Amino acid sequence: MKHVPIRTCLGCRTPRPKHELVRLVRRPDGRVVVDAAAPGRGAYVCAEAGCVERALKAGRLGHAFRAACRIEEGLELTVLAAGSAVAGSAMTSAPRR
Repeated sequence: MKHVPIRTCLGCRTPRPKHELVRLVRRPDGRVVVDAAAPGRGAYVCAEAGCVERALKAGRLGHAFRAACRIEEGLELTVLAAGSAVAGSAMTSAPRR
């Protein structure tokens, strides 16, 4: 059986498999973006509206990234869109063995 990496959602604090969550990354200029493969520290969030809203509140991302960050307008929609893409691909892919 293959090991499945587990990450904790920043919004609801629920541990889930990494592939079910959306990864947020803080760029060197302080902007927070959705990026699954960017280098550096990442924070994970469920693609549910309540989780995204709680995760993007002041202080949560700064604490997760251990640095001040700038949340741009539209990030919430980007996270939700990325989450629906992740959920869609998880449903259509065959189980790995």
